[in-house]
Amino acid sequence: MSLRLSQPKVIFEKTQGYAYLNKTSPTSVLDSWAFNPMIQGETVNQKQCSFKIKRIDLKLRHCIIPLLLVCCQMLVPSKGWAQSSNNTNNFSSFYFTGTDNFVRNNPIFREWLPGDGLRVGPAEIHPSLGVAELYTDNVFRTNNRRRSDFVTTIAPGMQVYLPFGGKHSFLIDYRAAQLLYHKFSENNVLAQHGVGHLKLDFPGGLKVDLQGGHREGFVNRGSDVDTQQDDITTWNTNRFLSEASLLGQSMGVRLRLEFTELNFTNNNQGAPRDRDTMRARLTFFVPTSRIISGLLGFDVLNRSYDKNKQLDSFAHGVFTGFRLRTSKLLFGDFRIGYRILNFDRAPVVDPAKLMELSQMGLSRGGKQQKRLFMIGNIVWNPTSRFNIRVQPFRRIRQAAVFNTSTFVQTGISINARQKLTDRYALRGRFFYTNNKFEEGRRDNRFRWKGGIEYRAVTWLGFRFDYIFDRRSSNQNIFDYYSNTFMISVQGFL
Repeated sequence: MSLRLSQPKVIFEKTQGYAYLNKTSPTSVLDSWAFNPMIQGETVNQKQCSFKIKRIDLKLRHCIIPLLLVCCQMLVPSKGWAQSSNNTNNFSSFYFTGTDNFVRNNPIFREWLPGDGLRVGPAEIHPSLGVAELYTDNVFRTNNRRRSDFVTTIAPGMQVYLPFGGKHSFLIDYRAAQLLYHKFSENNVLAQHGVGHLKLDFPGGLKVDLQGGHREGFVNRGSDVDTQQDDITTWNTNRFLSEASLLGQSMGVRLRLEFTELNFTNNNQGAPRDRDTMRARLTFFVPTSRIISGLLGFDVLNRSYDKNKQLDSFAHGVFTGFRLRTSKLLFGDFRIGYRILNFDRAPVVDPAKLMELSQMGLSRGGKQQKRLFMIGNIVWNPTSRFNIRVQPFRRIRQAAVFNTSTFVQTGISINARQKLTDRYALRGRFFYTNNKFEEGRRDNRFRWKGGIEYRAVTWLGFRFDYIFDRRSSNQNIFDYYSNTFMISVQGFL
C-alpha cells in the first residue's frame, strides 16, 4: 500500500460552507446538545448555550488533525515510505487550487495509481479520502468586500484498474471534493470528476488511448473570468479524448483528438458561455540524441457557442520543440509556436444591435489574433531528495465576461520539494501570470505557497501550507490580495 499526498492550493475560488448550527435541526452531537440544554440537568439560555457549544465544536474539529499527527509520531513507525518524488507528485486525489481544475489535468489521460491497493481477482481497487481545514482572510478575492472564513473540504476518491491481454488496461476513476464554508454556507459546492480510460499497447510500438468523462466544477474566486457574484458560478463538462501514437527508433508520430461540451448552470452564465470545443493535434518526433527528440506539428481548434454566436472561432497553429526522455536527473518537454485565431463573424458596431446583445448578456465579438505561444513542463532531480518542476506558458484564451472576447496569458509555474527525513519534507510553489485583454484590461497576478508535509505511514500523510495570493490590475475592481492557512490529511490505499 502507498500514499500520495494531494497538492494543496487556494480553494476559495470554488465554494463556501461548513457544517454550522442550523436553526431548525442539529448537524452533530454537539449541535444536538446545544438544542437541548436540559440534557445537563438545568435550564440554560438557549442562545448562550448554542454559542458556547458552537465554539467548542469548532475547537474540537480544529484539534483532530494535530492530535492524529502526534499519535502517529509516537506510536507508528515510519517504515515503508520508500516512494519516489515523482510518484508523490503525480497523485492528487483532491486538489486545493487557485486554478479552475481541482483534479490535475497533467497527464491529460488518467493514469493508474501505483501501490497494491485492494485486489479483487485481476483488478486493483484504490480508495482514498482527504480532509482539510483552512482559513482565509479574503473569501471573495476582492479588496472592496474582504471577508474571512474557515473552510472544510472532504474529498473521497476511488479507482478501479484492470489490466488485460498483456499490456492493455482499463480503469474507472472517480474523485470528488465537497467544499463547506463556515459563514457563507449558501456557496457550498460539490466538485466531482468521473472518467473511464482504455489503454491499448500493441507490439511494434503502436499505442491507443480512449478516454471519456463527466466533470462538475466551478469558477474559482479571483480567477481571470470570475464574475464576482455572490454565488459561486458552477459548470459541468462532458469530455472525450482519443490518441494514437507510433514511436520507432528513427521517427515517431502522434495524433490526438478532443471534444469538450461545456455548460454553465447558474448566475445567468449559460447564454454567454456555453460552448462546444473540438481540437486536433498532429505531432512528429525525430530523435536527435539518446535523450532528446525534436518535435514538429500543427493543431486546429474550433469553438462553437450555443447562443453567443459572435464568439464562434477557428484557430490553427504550427509548433516545434523538444522532448527529453525520462531519466533520473531530467525529463519533460517544451513547445513553442505561432497561432492565428479568427472569429466567424465581424465585431458588431451598430448601436442598436450592441444594445440588444448587451441586454441578453452576449458579446459584440472580437478581432483576429496572431500570437506566439509556448508551453513547457521540465522536471529536474539534482539529488534523490530534491526536485523542481518548471512550467512556462503563453497562450491565447477566449472569454465571454466583462465585455471581453480574448486575452493573452503569459506566465510561469515553479514547484520544488525537498525531502528532509523519512517522515518530513518541505515544498513550495511560485506562480506568476500576466494577462492582456483585447479590450484594454491588464492584470499581473502572483501566488506563493510554502508548507511542510509529514508521512505517518505509507497510507497516511499530513500537510500544512501557507498561501499568499495577489493580483494588481489597471482596473481597480480586479485588485485583491489574500492570506490562507491550511492543514490537510489524506489516506490512500
